[in-house]
Amino acid sequence: MEDSGNKWIYYDYLRIIPAIIFAGIIFYFSSLSDPYPAGPPEPPRILELKVNINDILHICEYALLSLLIAFGFSGKVRSVYLILVTIFYAILDEVHQYFVPSRYFSFYDILLDSIGVILGFLFYIFLTNLIKRLRKKPNEL
Repeated sequence: MEDSGNKWIYYDYLRIIPAIIFAGIIFYFSSLSDPYPAGPPEPPRILELKVNINDILHICEYALLSLLIAFGFSGKVRSVYLILVTIFYAILDEVHQYFVPSRYFSFYDILLDSIGVILGFLFYIFLTNLIKRLRKKPNEL
């Protein structure tokens, strides 16, 4: 049996598919018209912390995307590159929304997406460490 080393095998490509599908879902929903018919939402105020469901959804969707990307590329690419690529995808998503009727480009959304990306990767690291600890035999602890 050969050691695959850093080579990609069939199983590695299958692990990437959920991230690609979810990125496509994000792109599809970004293509839909904005639910704000009166105009763009008010910019967030720094001193007043107002969190709405849209903010939470931005964080959650990119946390899930980064979790899927980390799973798909684990051990193949350095995490910092995956974080940067995922944040770049969030920026491209906002640029894409600029060209969709009744949608807007928002730096605030990019900030929320970036927070989600980082939280997703931190959660992935937490999960992998937890799984490693659970797989160890009691006498190895």
